[in-house]
Parts: sequence; C-alpha cells; structure tokens
Amino acid sequence: MKGMMCLFHLMQVLVLLNWGASAFDEETSNQSLAETCGNPVEVSSHNAWGQEAKKGQNPWQVILQLPGKRACGGTLVSNNLVLTAAHCVARVNASSVTITLGAYSITGNPDGEVSVPVEKILIFHRYNNSDSPVDVAIVGLSWNVNFTDFILPACLPTPSTEFLPGHNCKVTEWGQSELHSTNPKPVTLQEVEVQLISVEQCKSFYSQATNNSNITDDMICATDIHGGRGACKGDKGAPLVCMEGKQWYLVGIMTSGYGCGTGFPGVYISVPAMEKWFPESFISNRGSTRTSSAVEGIHWIFFTLYLCWMTLSTPINSIMLGVATRVQL
Repeated sequence: MKGMMCLFHLMQVLVLLNWGASAFDEETSNQSLAETCGNPVEVSSHNAWGQEAKKGQNPWQVILQLPGKRACGGTLVSNNLVLTAAHCVARVNASSVTITLGAYSITGNPDGEVSVPVEKILIFHRYNNSDSPVDVAIVGLSWNVNFTDFILPACLPTPSTEFLPGHNCKVTEWGQSELHSTNPKPVTLQEVEVQLISVEQCKSFYSQATNNSNITDDMICATDIHGGRGACKGDKGAPLVCMEGKQWYLVGIMTSGYGCGTGFPGVYISVPAMEKWFPESFISNRGSTRTSSAVEGIHWIFFTLYLCWMTLSTPINSIMLGVATRVQL
C-alpha cells in the first residue's frame, strides 16, 4: 500500500518537474534576452547631425511600411514586438502593415533585412485623450524573429534605471535635417548624439508655441549637442536610445508636431513613464529580481521526493507526503 502511494506521489512529482522545466526554459529565455538586448556588434560613434550611421549600429531600428506608401520608424523590443508612435498606425488594419527589420536604407538593402507582416496593433488607451494624449502603440509581429548582427532589440529600462537630464543619448531616423528643406530625404539611416533636458526646460523652449501645454510629464525632451536641432518630418516613431553600462535602452519614441528647428529640442513619449501600462509579458527584456517560479518548483520537487522516500519508513511520514503534495498542487 505504501509503495502504491509513493508511486502515486512520484507521478505527481513528474508533473511538477515538467511544469518546473517549462518555467525554467521561459525564465532562461527572458534572462538571455535581457543580456543580449541593446548590445550591437557594430559599436556606435558620436555623430554630428546629418552623418549616416554604420550598418549594424542600430539593429533595433525598423521601418513600418504603411498603406499609401507611407512609412514610420519603430523600435524592436523583443523577438515579436515593436514600439512606435500611435499616430502612425491609428485606424490602420494590422494586415496592411509590414515591418522591415534590420532597416538601414529606405531604398532597400536586402543584406541583413527581413520583412515581417503585422499580426496585431495595440494603441494606448489615452491616445484619443485631448487633454493628455499619449502617442504610443505596440505592434505584434506575425512570428518570432531570429536575432542577427543586424536584427536585435533595444532594452527596456528597468525600474532602477534612471535617465536624467544631462544624460547623453542618440536618435536615429531618415527625416529631413532642416526645417522646410527642399533637399531629398537621406537614403541611409542618420544618427545624432543628443542630451536629455528636463520637461520644465523643454516647455520654456516652446513658451511661444501654441502647443506648449501639450508637453506633459509623460514626455521626455532632448536637444542636439552639436546644433540644438529637433526632429523633423519623417522622424515619427523614431527611437531615442540611451546607454547605461554597455547596453542601449529605449527611452523615448518620437512624437509629432515638435522640434525641427535650430534651438528647439525634440519631444518624445517617455518609455519609462509608459511601462506601468505595458503587459507583464511585454517587458521580458529588462530582467527581473523576483524569485524564479522554476526554482520554487524545484525546491518543492526535492521536498516531495524526500517525503516519498520517507513514506516507506513510517506511517506519519506517509500522511505528511500526502498533505505536502496536495498543498503544492
């Protein structure tokens, strides 16, 4: 009888072991992503505005190909999710959007590029709030992509990671370099070093602008270190990334209607301010300090195995085994 009970509990242990292994695989995958993200093979240099980035310096940069030959920038943040500006994809069917990963040239550069159709689009619920609009959208890819030297996600900021005014960052895009410019847009990806400034300082730059009141605490501003220029037409959805340690973090998403003039900073939606809204499964590339559920499961597995062995010795341990296994399950 004791042998049958032990066999029964051993079967329960095998179920727990299978669950624990699955949880461990998921955690290992998340840990790997947290270590891989924001770490390109091609090291970035400090560019004055208008200089092109090297291919592979910004492997998280994507192009959203939209209906009507429109396009927006975006940022890969996992193997199947992209962050962009909501106004780029509002009222657009997901099936009509294609994302080019490993994007570098708008004329097409097949080497290292992968085009993936979009499966779903999730727009932040405050996008249509006229008092405090939030221009953010999550775009889900139709399948998981493989990471390469040219395709790699940017990291999402951790709760303990702060990017304060004075922090040097960079923005990448294909937009015009000057306001009202009649020159053709750059063909290859442009990169510039910028510096974060406070929201209060940002508002003072736009103190004469009619849309000054729309700069909120959900936004972050940055000014071009080499010329004070903001972002221009064609920059929408562009990523603002900042380095911490040896990894690049997505800190802002270029919104519309600001910048593109000497002395005016670029205005971005603050990604750290939005993370409280992101689904838990969305932020797997920022790591976690919580105790692993897989580790907890393994502890219970060894405890149950121990009691299973002990149940062959005494009746009281047999009772303990039954109670312990029922509690775990």
